[in-house]
Amino acid sequence: MKNIIKSTAVLMAMMLLAGCEAFLDTESYTDRNTSNFPSSETDAIQLVTGIYSTFKVPTSTPSQCYWMTANAASDDCYGGGGADDTDIQALDYLLNTDLNFYSEFWEVYYQGIARANIAIANLDKVENEDLRNQLLGEAYFLRSFFYFELAQFFGSIPVVATIPTNVEEAAKYPGQASHELVYGTIAAGLKKAAEIMPSKKWNECITGLRHATRWDAEALLARVYLFYTGFYSDKTGQTITELPLIDLETGELISEGVKKAEVITKLEDCINNSGHSLVADFRLLWPYTNIGTKACYDYAKDVVGSWLTDDKNPEAMFQFCVSHLGSSSDSNRINQYVGIRARNNYETNGFPFSQGYGWLTVNPHLYNNWYNEEPGDPRRDASIWNVEVEGNDTYTWGNENQVEETGLWQKKYQAYGFIAEDGTFWKEFGSLAEYGGPGDYDIGRKYSPQNLQMIRFADVLLMHSELTETADKMNLVRARVGLAPVAYSQENIRKERRHELAFEAVRWSDMRRYGKEYAKAALVAQKDGVIRNEGKAPELMKEWGRGWAQRYEDTWGFFPIPQLEIDLSAGSMTQNAGWTNPSDYSFTGLK
Repeated sequence: MKNIIKSTAVLMAMMLLAGCEAFLDTESYTDRNTSNFPSSETDAIQLVTGIYSTFKVPTSTPSQCYWMTANAASDDCYGGGGADDTDIQALDYLLNTDLNFYSEFWEVYYQGIARANIAIANLDKVENEDLRNQLLGEAYFLRSFFYFELAQFFGSIPVVATIPTNVEEAAKYPGQASHELVYGTIAAGLKKAAEIMPSKKWNECITGLRHATRWDAEALLARVYLFYTGFYSDKTGQTITELPLIDLETGELISEGVKKAEVITKLEDCINNSGHSLVADFRLLWPYTNIGTKACYDYAKDVVGSWLTDDKNPEAMFQFCVSHLGSSSDSNRINQYVGIRARNNYETNGFPFSQGYGWLTVNPHLYNNWYNEEPGDPRRDASIWNVEVEGNDTYTWGNENQVEETGLWQKKYQAYGFIAEDGTFWKEFGSLAEYGGPGDYDIGRKYSPQNLQMIRFADVLLMHSELTETADKMNLVRARVGLAPVAYSQENIRKERRHELAFEAVRWSDMRRYGKEYAKAALVAQKDGVIRNEGKAPELMKEWGRGWAQRYEDTWGFFPIPQLEIDLSAGSMTQNAGWTNPSDYSFTGLK
């Protein structure tokens, strides 16, 4: 039993017996069990709120984050970082440095699934019907979200929808499920959540602001539908037009799935009844328009208003929420990892960026093609910082051995600083009292207050256009940035999604669902972008290993299941294709 303690099934049992101590603010644990807990509405809210703590790992340990991987693997970004940041560079090439690299991601998400299962099994004790349905919907939504990210990342994964009732059940490692069962579980949870959660406006959620809502479930269902029907139609060579569904009571697949018409109806419910809307200025979504940075940053000075915080942003939907005033494990450290790499010259080397690790440098082909495809689109400059446009003569290349440096940095997720009244540079705008900071000193670069946005209302509008093959909602998104309306076409919706949602971890999924040949061509197009490694003369981006096209052919974009889990499964799981021969996938650095 000692060697199996890390397995997925045992984690389920551990959470059943000890999970409440880890995330609930309660006075006594010894007298509480599933027969009497939750015993109050407060208990029930805490039980479900505890599921959200799963997201502390992706935001505080960015290497264990689907968001980071999806951006690096896509054609929007190169790996970047320092010469020894081989893990992020490997992701860009669909290579790997360690088959157990993603063990924490796997383990933590299955812990989140276990917490959701516990909540689902015990929320019937809540007497208030609206509260019970809201909490139950949140638990189903979160479980589906965990499964969806795991499934996109690893492919065939175990499905655990119940709580082990004894040691024998817990000791049995669950095998990999078919993609039909995995996505049937995801879809059933989202469908259930969308049907039972109250129809409150986005800012009137009865369990609190930024808890998952009916509208989030409807939006995620559409995203799952588009990925599943697109990717698996291509992978299986069959035309798939509906999402599979399981019976939530038995866990077995049922004959009728979720059809496109139902997905469209749910999106229209979200559009018409959620209260979500597009914000007036695209730039208000991103923290460089906060009051401190904006006052010092020429590009943002003309913005009317300032960065929209949680309680004021009608476009923000589901997100990983952070607290920047506790420990760094509660903060969004992603912004630090993707921030511009510099030593101490923050004021000049890429103002208004704070110091970062230099991950996810922007692919110059994206920047150049954006202009060619949509010359008047202001979102390019709103999303990408160009040293030749916004930099100055003091910009230095190759800080701290930065590699794959393009002089292009994405602006949406960054640690932004500002010039204080005494002329000093503060590394974090969250230090300002207006954003909950102390106001009289700089809290530093590890404490970004920006939540990690996973679903945005603009995406809802674009998915509606894609599913209905109409241009109305797509043109609403274009009108927000002053672009003329266009007719609906596959080319136009794909282009619009890439521009509107750049660097939001959507492009990788889109590339894959558009088909293998599309994904391979997009990946290979990263070649020959002008880069600099460690400040040396410019050179052209090149392929590594078997090359992008062959690596996608080998893997279909799935990453390796942690070898530890495979070893512990006693033969019930096998490694993903493309990850069994080290000579095919191993990456040791840009040498």
